[in-house]
Amino acid sequence: MRHIDPARRTRAVLVAASLVVGGIAVGAPAHAGPSAVTIKTLSARTVSASATAAVAPRYSARKGVRVKKATVDVRRGSAWMVKGVRQARVPAGSYTVTTKVTYREARKGRLGPVRTARRTQAFRVNAAPAPTPSTSAPATTTTPAPAVAPVSSLASTSTSCRGSSLVKPDGTAWACTFDDEFDGTELDRTRWLPQQTAFNAVDGYQIGADCFVDDPDNVSVSGGALRLTVRKESAPFTCRGAGPTGDARVQHTAGSVSTVGMFAQARGRVEFRAAFPATKVAGHHGALWLYPSSPAAAFPYSGEIDVAEFYSQYPDRAIPYVHYGHWDPSVTNNYCTMPDPAAFNTYTLEWTPSTISIAYNGVPCVTHEVSESAKAAFEGEFMLVMTQGLGAGGNAVTSATPDVGTTSVDYVRVWK
Repeated sequence: MRHIDPARRTRAVLVAASLVVGGIAVGAPAHAGPSAVTIKTLSARTVSASATAAVAPRYSARKGVRVKKATVDVRRGSAWMVKGVRQARVPAGSYTVTTKVTYREARKGRLGPVRTARRTQAFRVNAAPAPTPSTSAPATTTTPAPAVAPVSSLASTSTSCRGSSLVKPDGTAWACTFDDEFDGTELDRTRWLPQQTAFNAVDGYQIGADCFVDDPDNVSVSGGALRLTVRKESAPFTCRGAGPTGDARVQHTAGSVSTVGMFAQARGRVEFRAAFPATKVAGHHGALWLYPSSPAAAFPYSGEIDVAEFYSQYPDRAIPYVHYGHWDPSVTNNYCTMPDPAAFNTYTLEWTPSTISIAYNGVPCVTHEVSESAKAAFEGEFMLVMTQGLGAGGNAVTSATPDVGTTSVDYVRVWK
C-alpha cells in the first residue's frame, strides 16, 4: 500500500450562499433577469430490480454562455454516495441530488467571471414490480413457477461465490474465479503470500513507521476469519528496508497478504466482507485493494484500486480511491459513512472496461468512468491485497493510539 496522506484526499466543503424557493435550494443569480443557466427538474425513474438509473446534470444555457464543468452530488439519507462526478448510477431508492454548473458568460465580446449555478432536489428511483404470471393459459396447462428476478451485483451482496443469483449489468451471470472463506486454522499459502517489508527493500513496503512481517501475531486465520494485525512491540527493533535508504528502527509490526504470483484478474467483480479496527483515534490504517501483478509504470501511473481504506481518525467511514496518476473528482468519495466500520460490512468492486464502481453494503459509493488517458493503467491483470498497518501524515500514531489494531476478513469472493 503506497502512503497517501489522507489530508490530501479530504476535500474542503465550500458552503455557498443560496436561495430557497419552494423548498429547493438554488444558486443565487449572478444578475437580474433570465438565468444564464437553467438546471432542469429531475423526473422520477423506474428500473428493474437488477438495474440502476443514471444521474447526470440536466441543464440549458442561453446564448453566449460557455459551460466549464457540470457535476452532480448524490446523497442517500445522511450518507453521501458521490460528490462532484459527471454521472452516477444508483439503484432503486430516494436520493438528494445537487447539480452544479460552472460557467462563464460572454458580454460585449469578453468572457465574464466564473460563476456556478446550483440546484438541489429530490430524486426517486422506483423498482418495477415483478411480472405477474399469465392467467390466460388453459386449465390443463401447467404454468411453471415464475423465475426469480436476478439480483443487481453492485446493489446487493452475495450469499456464496458459486451458485449466486448475482448478474452483470448486461443480465448474464457472474462466474466465480476465486473464493476464500477462511474456514480453516491457518493461511492457505497456495492463495495468499504474507507481504514483508524486508523482502521489498527497494521501496520499503510500509504505510507508516511499521514493519510488515510473516508472523502468526500479525497474520493468522481463526474463527472463520483472516486476522491482519498491527501491534506495538515491547521495544524498538531494526526493520530491514523500512528506511528511505535502507534499514530503520521501528516499534510496530504489521500484517498484509496478497495473491502475487498465484491469482490475478483483469476486470470483474470483487467482494470483501471485513471489519476494521475498533479505533476512534488516529494511528491505524487498513485497506482492501487491488494492484497490477506486473506494473507497467511506477505508482500512481501503474494504476491501483483501493476498494476501501480505513483511517482510524475517521471512524465512521471507509474511503475508496482509484489511482492512475491523473486527478479527477470522481476517483474518490470521502463521504461513504456507515454505522460501524468495526463491524463486518461488505465492500464491493465492479470493474468493466469503461467503469470502476464501488459499493458499501450494497449502497454505491463511487462510479468512475475510465477515461482514454486512464485505460492503459487498467488493461492488465490486478492481484488482491489486504493490509493492516499504521497510519501516516494526519493519521499518524499518537499517544492515544491503541497498541493493537486488527482487520478481520470473513471472506474474499471474485467473479468474472
